[in-house]
Amino acid sequence: MTYHQARSPSPIRERSMNTRSADARALAGRRGGLVGTPRQTWIDLARAVALVLVVVGHTERGLVAAGIMPDATADDFDRVIYSFHIPLFFMISGLLFAQSIGRRPFMLSWKARTLRLVQPCLVWSIVLLGLIVLAANLANTPVSPGDALAGILLLPLQPVSIFWFLYTLLLCMLVSGLAVEYWRFTPTKLLFWSFVIHLVYLFWLSDLQTGMGLQFVRFGEHQLYFAIGYFLAPSVLFHDASLPERWKDPRFIGAFAILMAVCFLAAVIVLTELDMSYHSAIGTLAALSASAAVLSACYLATRGGNWTVPAAVLTISSETLAIFCMHVPFIGAARLAMVHLGITGAAVLLVAGTVMGLSGPLLALRLMDSLGLSRFAGFRDDRRMQRYGGRS
Repeated sequence: MTYHQARSPSPIRERSMNTRSADARALAGRRGGLVGTPRQTWIDLARAVALVLVVVGHTERGLVAAGIMPDATADDFDRVIYSFHIPLFFMISGLLFAQSIGRRPFMLSWKARTLRLVQPCLVWSIVLLGLIVLAANLANTPVSPGDALAGILLLPLQPVSIFWFLYTLLLCMLVSGLAVEYWRFTPTKLLFWSFVIHLVYLFWLSDLQTGMGLQFVRFGEHQLYFAIGYFLAPSVLFHDASLPERWKDPRFIGAFAILMAVCFLAAVIVLTELDMSYHSAIGTLAALSASAAVLSACYLATRGGNWTVPAAVLTISSETLAIFCMHVPFIGAARLAMVHLGITGAAVLLVAGTVMGLSGPLLALRLMDSLGLSRFAGFRDDRRMQRYGGRS
């Protein structure tokens, strides 16, 4: 028997896989189908907003660690940004995941999806550790060569710095994909069990913010937002005839966005007055309301005929992964350079760090494109050949 014959699936298994794929497509395309749904500009806008907030947040925390921004100011800053920008990212990821498995079943593409997150995570974790070692005492948190080597060896178990996000996103994607296609969860059932997992996180795991198992704690926190995005996808990615007409009225959407923004501000005030962590039930309410407000506002903005999303915003959304993986060194370099020049104003450094954190990775990506290194770095795939929106 040849290797090819030995590896070929049996007719029964092949029929089972085809049945599961058909079921998955039916689930993903409920209420009219997501297959062939065009790219949504409002999602690009929302993803760009979330990414800009990530860069702003990391710039701010770098200024605090360097002793440039007062802790009191940073505390308020943190509560506003960190209470919702990552949940917003996971909600958008759930929306896009539902759209993508409508095009290609998860069970037939999980390896490629996994590699797309794992490769840049490993490559840029090593690069970041190497840069911190080279920066020595210039870094806010210096790392010795021995500690860096230990961090590299532990990468499969413990993510480095910001790359916990990719680890957690991978867990959400794998669990949701298996639940939908292998265990045949309906979107409602996936949302229910994700809510149960989130309750377990809130009442038993939210205080565990250190250790090797932290990515599983973060999975418990963020799976709910990913499942909400997946659940809502058919309703918001195309004109759903089952939705009441008043829900599609721009005035209703605008009022809903304002209401959610007010709820978010109220939740942030509670978090501040009670000195509570955003890893709490009130934090969950803040994350849900702010994410709903941002998504509604972005949807409303792109549905009007008087405003077009700028090309720069579309570029940022298109290259989200590259910017996320590379922005931290550029933020640090901008801060060090400006302080060396005698510029120490926190507001100026915040703006400069954010601009450099967004533009630096884009310039580096273009250089890698020209040198043929983008694929090795984990940023190149066939869709990037379409210059706008190369990633979905």
